[in-house]
Order: sequence, then C-alpha cells, then structure tokens
Amino acid sequence: MTISQPLLHRVFPYFKWTVFALLGINVVLFFTHETLAEGLDGLAWVTLLMLFEWETSQLDKPYSSRWERWGIHAGRLLAYAVILHSTWEYASADYIAEHGTVDIWNASTWLVIVLLLEYDVYSPGEYARWEWYLRNGAKLVLYGALFVYAVLWGLRGDWLDTYDALLWILCFFAIEVNVLEFEEQIPYADDPNAAGLR
Repeated sequence: MTISQPLLHRVFPYFKWTVFALLGINVVLFFTHETLAEGLDGLAWVTLLMLFEWETSQLDKPYSSRWERWGIHAGRLLAYAVILHSTWEYASADYIAEHGTVDIWNASTWLVIVLLLEYDVYSPGEYARWEWYLRNGAKLVLYGALFVYAVLWGLRGDWLDTYDALLWILCFFAIEVNVLEFEEQIPYADDPNAAGLR
C-alpha cells in the first residue's frame, strides 16, 4: 500500500487534520447559513468522525480504561441519535417536496458506510480474504454513490452542499486509511499462518 511509503506517511497527518479542520469550519457555516437542524446534524457527524479517528488509529491497542470505553460509547450513541433524527426528517414528505430526495439517499448511504466501519472497529482483522474483498468492494460502491450525490448538488447550484459532501468523503478516506494500515499488519482469518500471529 503506497500510503506507507516514508514521504506520504509523513505528509498524510497534515492532510488529514487540514480536511478535519475545514470540515469543522463547514459545520459552523451550516449553523450560520443553513437550519439549526442541519448544523446539529453536521456536529453529530463530526463527533462520530472524531470517535472513529480515535478508535481506528488504535485498533491494535485495548482501551486504556473503562472510562475511555464508555465515554466513546456514550458519544457514539448521542451522535447516532441526532443523525437518525435528521435522517428521519430528510425522509419526510414535506422535506422531500422542498429539497428533493438526494439528502435522504446521501444520509442513508452514510449510515451503511458507518455500519461497515463499526464492524471494522469491533471485529478488527477477524475476517477471511473473500470477506475483506466483499466489504471493501461495497465501500467503493457506496463512496462512489456519495460522489454522485455531490455532483447532483453541484448541478443544481447547491455549492455548499457539494463542498461539504466532498470534504466528508476526504475525511472518511482518512479513517479508511487507518483501517487499511492496521489490516496490512495482520493475516486473513483463513490464512494458514493466522493462528500463530494472533
């Protein structure tokens, strides 16, 4: 995997935290230029992103304490509660009549992606080769769909939504790199050598 090359490995953290910072600014823009509900939805997603960043950057380490574990779980549950409420709003007939269906498709696609990431966090490396290819193939399709939604927002002139969507894709790319770097170090579950390395 080329991301592990020395130069890219040094540069990548700067790229990652730059797009995270831009995303934080974008959430502020949503609070000031869009609805409160959209701002809270963005804040919940940023919270979830940071929790994934924390956990996927330490997949090879146990929780340092039960406070860390339960703090992460509490933050995640609160974020999901807000996200699911927002998704329900996007699915309402009034919202669709005013804004169309792209928002609900986008929100639903992201929910499937984070479910796959939850699996990465809670079963790190515990899958066979075919499962690895299936999971990552599904992610490629889902991220491709997100890019299509960003293009659709751009075509209808919703530039803030387009910019926001592309930033989110970049931010979660950083999370996926954390997972891939961890997976490089371990064999597949169906590898004959796996038992001696786990």
